[in-house]
Amino acid sequence: MKVHEFEGINSAIIGLAKFLLEEGTERKTRGNTCYEIPYPVVFKLNNPLARIVTIPERKWRNILPYVESLWLCSGRNDLAMVQYYLERMGDFSDDGKTMRAGYGPRFRFFQTDRKDYDVGFFRADFNRSAYVDQFKFIVNLLNSDSSSRRAVITIGDPSKDLFDLNGEVKITKDYPCTQNIQFMVNNGKLDVYVHMRSNDYMWGATGVNIFNFTYLQEIFGYLLGMELGAYYHIANNFHYYDRHKKKLEVLASISNVENEFHVYDRPFTSLEDFDAALAKLENFERGLRLNQLNYFPDFESNYFNDWARVLYAHYFPEKEIIFENPVLQKVVINKL
Repeated sequence: MKVHEFEGINSAIIGLAKFLLEEGTERKTRGNTCYEIPYPVVFKLNNPLARIVTIPERKWRNILPYVESLWLCSGRNDLAMVQYYLERMGDFSDDGKTMRAGYGPRFRFFQTDRKDYDVGFFRADFNRSAYVDQFKFIVNLLNSDSSSRRAVITIGDPSKDLFDLNGEVKITKDYPCTQNIQFMVNNGKLDVYVHMRSNDYMWGATGVNIFNFTYLQEIFGYLLGMELGAYYHIANNFHYYDRHKKKLEVLASISNVENEFHVYDRPFTSLEDFDAALAKLENFERGLRLNQLNYFPDFESNYFNDWARVLYAHYFPEKEIIFENPVLQKVVINKL
């Protein structure tokens, strides 16, 4: 099996578009025409920090992956936050209130019963002893044994995904595409392996998936005090829809791109500190969205300040905003 190797997301966008156009085979699925690779696809990013799309033709919405990363890391699956930025998310909700297969609760509040998760902004009263925080597991395991091969976050959940409360095969609009994420230390660096049953090039892989999961890799690098290694993405079915074919042709024709990145000073050293800053950021986002504040608080780290600045710029595009990360300055302020 061939591994498609790229330096960062910009090179991956172009290389994977070429690959799909050359080898994708037509398939009809749920009333749509798509083109898929009829075998598992593996690609590698040598620099997971080079995750910000700077190709204008991709028309990447920089706000979405930052909002979704906040949503996921906070352990949420409610639509209140994420649908505000991406209205069509509601089209994939069974109840119009939550994303049934949202990864957030599976990351932070995993529980094996048949009842689907409903985790929103107010979750302070949760009895955490009744749930499994998989972030905590990864940190504790690799801190105690950096050679472990058991550092896996499980997303697919048979108890919730296969059968409904009556024992019938579940009929749902939302089934998790990502099945698990494995963290492994090789040569002193933190590698990540993401396994997906199915992955769309446009909305999934190059839209939010690569960003979200390499962002997670960076977060665990800080928590563990480790340099990042490579990012591996394994999709059993990699595809694009016919409506996006012209866009892929444009992207595949591009040559000579840079894979820009930025390295922050370590912003936190424990999961407790990370969660405290994340809760502050979550409150900040909610205040912006509900039009309850118009100022920018200091998050006491350039990493979280830049994360917050992406949100702030979305609501106050007329304000002068300076990012520490020059790539964000180019993408967000110059609207690349």
